[in-house]
Amino acid sequence: MIKRTLIAIAVVALLATSAQAALSEHYFDFGDHRGVKVDGKDTPTFRWPYSWSYQALTICNIPIVMDVGMYVKVIDCDKKKITLVQVNCDDIGKGGKYPCYKGCTDFNVIANFEVKMGASLHKTSDLIKDWSAEYEGGDVVPAATTTNIKLCVKAWEAQLDKHPAGENVSVGNVDITVKPNI
Repeated sequence: MIKRTLIAIAVVALLATSAQAALSEHYFDFGDHRGVKVDGKDTPTFRWPYSWSYQALTICNIPIVMDVGMYVKVIDCDKKKITLVQVNCDDIGKGGKYPCYKGCTDFNVIANFEVKMGASLHKTSDLIKDWSAEYEGGDVVPAATTTNIKLCVKAWEAQLDKHPAGENVSVGNVDITVKPNI
């Protein structure tokens, strides 16, 4: 009888120590704040063979924002070159200002805003007396699309006597400029 009583006490003790803790979560808002309260023991105690672990509770969600700057890219700019070739001066609107030259290159531009294209010419030789740069077909690039642009340089009254004959003689360069199309 004593054995049975001891076994009954042991079973009751085992059941008492193996009961799951009753934990419940309560979320609440107050003003601009959020909180969570978990009912139950601060430090749960379980006995073997049970184990416990804390569960992560979401109490706040913070949005992430970014300041995005203006972006423009001329695709393969470093592979472009303008070669001036002699043309009839009437073809570039400079009749009587012989000799005249014209050269063009096209390139693709992509931007995240509407862009107004520009150009700034820089002489590196005294072969060129006067010249201009212009975009044929328009100088505005719409936002978020790849746009093909054609840039042409026209020169007139070239000073051919200032340099010996040759091919690919460097006479200058052109800077491509951009600004918002406002």
